[in-house]
Amino acid sequence: MKSHQRHLSFCAFFLFLVLCPGLHADSPLETKMNQMRISFRELKKAMAAPVEADKQKYLSWVADLKSASEASKAMEPEKTSKVPADQKTAFLEGYRNKMDELADEIDSLGKAIEAGKWVEAKVLVAQINQVQREGHQKYRAESNEH
Repeated sequence: MKSHQRHLSFCAFFLFLVLCPGLHADSPLETKMNQMRISFRELKKAMAAPVEADKQKYLSWVADLKSASEASKAMEPEKTSKVPADQKTAFLEGYRNKMDELADEIDSLGKAIEAGKWVEAKVLVAQINQVQREGHQKYRAESNEH
């Protein structure tokens, strides 16, 4: 009877793991991208109606974005493994250029927030969102779509 219970417990646990893919460990790049997603989501919400008194909080989110984007640039997207060997260098160069573009937009956003230029900051948030979409379309593996 006890071995039957153990067997059922093992099966239930295995089924739980299979049905809960969110429990699988993220790659280091996915972890950084998730950090960026969280900070960017907060910034997008905040820029809808920015409050001057919250400027330091906004700047801390910008710093989080900048740090995670710089770390992400040094990593390789999972999709790299699917790129033919003769195209890998160009693929990674394109990825790093897109991450540089993102970092430039993040820097501009930080400067706009620091100066209290809220209209400009809203425009930059939209531009960052566009750069992110373009980058994900080209460099993100389909299995990582959220």
